[in-house]
Amino acid sequence: MDISIKVNNTERKNFISWQTFRKDDAINYQIDTLSFETKRYGDKDWRPNVGDEIEVFDGTEKIFGGVIVQIEEKSDSLILKYFVNCKDYTHYLDRALVVERYENVTVNQIIDNINSNYLSGFTISHVSCPVVVASVAFNRLPVSKCLQQLADQVNYNWYVDYDKDIHFFAKNSEPAPYSISDDAGNHIDWSLKIKDDLSQIRNRVFIRGGEMKGNARTENFLGDGAKKTFALGHKFSDLPTVTVGGSAVTVGVDFLDKDEDFDCFWNYNEKYVRFITAPSDAVAVAITGTPLIPITVQVQDDASIAKYGVYEFSKVDKTITTKEEAKQYAIAQLESYANKIQEAEFNTYKSGFRSGQVVNIQSEQRGLNENFIIQRVSLTMRSQTDGLFAVQLATMRTLGIIDILQRMIGTNDRQIKIDENTVLEKYYTDNQTVRVTEEITLKVKEQDYQTVEVEESIEKDPFGDGVPPNFVLAPHVPTGHDDPDREMRLDISSYLY
Repeated sequence: MDISIKVNNTERKNFISWQTFRKDDAINYQIDTLSFETKRYGDKDWRPNVGDEIEVFDGTEKIFGGVIVQIEEKSDSLILKYFVNCKDYTHYLDRALVVERYENVTVNQIIDNINSNYLSGFTISHVSCPVVVASVAFNRLPVSKCLQQLADQVNYNWYVDYDKDIHFFAKNSEPAPYSISDDAGNHIDWSLKIKDDLSQIRNRVFIRGGEMKGNARTENFLGDGAKKTFALGHKFSDLPTVTVGGSAVTVGVDFLDKDEDFDCFWNYNEKYVRFITAPSDAVAVAITGTPLIPITVQVQDDASIAKYGVYEFSKVDKTITTKEEAKQYAIAQLESYANKIQEAEFNTYKSGFRSGQVVNIQSEQRGLNENFIIQRVSLTMRSQTDGLFAVQLATMRTLGIIDILQRMIGTNDRQIKIDENTVLEKYYTDNQTVRVTEEITLKVKEQDYQTVEVEESIEKDPFGDGVPPNFVLAPHVPTGHDDPDREMRLDISSYLY
């Protein structure tokens, strides 16, 4: 083993405190993580930064690729310590929110469109899902949530590898490079642990699905001259026909149609027919429609019941629309959980084990010959060249449900619908630069000289020789030079009579 660590393509292995190094490889879409401590002092001057891209190699094999997402800095005398946490490239998938609707396209086409429009630097070389989606709407969902929603619907798995390539695939089928046995030497002998778990067992399964259309049926009543509302035994799939005394009457939808337009009204949710005028006493009322029947199935595993006793399980899933689909779902539950679940773990010095791989464990001492799927691989280091892998596994029986549900999916003719009525809104910001110019024209100061002639005409005694003006107390403007009235001011007027 020879571990090297490159941060932004620069080798940093000499700065790592190897006893703090830990890498966790989690199965499928779960995020792989890396953590370690580095110190800064003397000529060791490297300081990590959040957002730096980091790659880890074992020799020439890349065993981690991602980004530094968290750094905790502490001071110990003259030494600065940095505790660094990293996530794989799945972290980048959540930087963009998808606002899209897709109709009648394959999952392959959806992922290709999301990658082209919302991601940068990712590839989809290992996306393989030709299942047709009738309608799906993503309303501001991170890319990882979109991929997971699609995977849940078609029972596929997905993850992002250390080269930023998205994998979307039907099931885990990659074998591990080594098998585990009593004397193969591929694990540390004392470390193999097997755990039997009966807590999840279910051997009698009840499935309640949605509703399906039954055969047309007629519900009969008798009027009493007062009763206007007749309760129905079933929901009808569409508008029923109604006769009163053998004669057809008009039927409207309650709360949608007007009372004056119909003889009676049908209520889908409340399951009744309401008349405007009560049918007469002893008059036959016949209501005919197509009932909606709840889908219910029960299956059981007799061998499991004989061995462990009865363990019942019930599930309601309104998306199930046929009895056959409900039955297949119930059988899938039995195949996965009718027997005890086994989990295992072991330690090894051998590299090459990855989550999602299938490993066979044979042990004559334990009476065991079983295939397991690797759930998690954790790598801890004692030095740059000395590491220990801790491997966690689960029995392949826990994956049986995936195979059954894959058969339910079929090939390309199965269609799925997700949030088909969602209203999507996209907002765009239009940033524009506006440039405003102002033009000022300076003019030379000019002086303007004008010649003005003023004439003054003075008339002596306009009212007559020695005749004074007639002072008035009200405001007054003379009408002409011969108007004797003048506004009097008590403080300055010279003639007072």
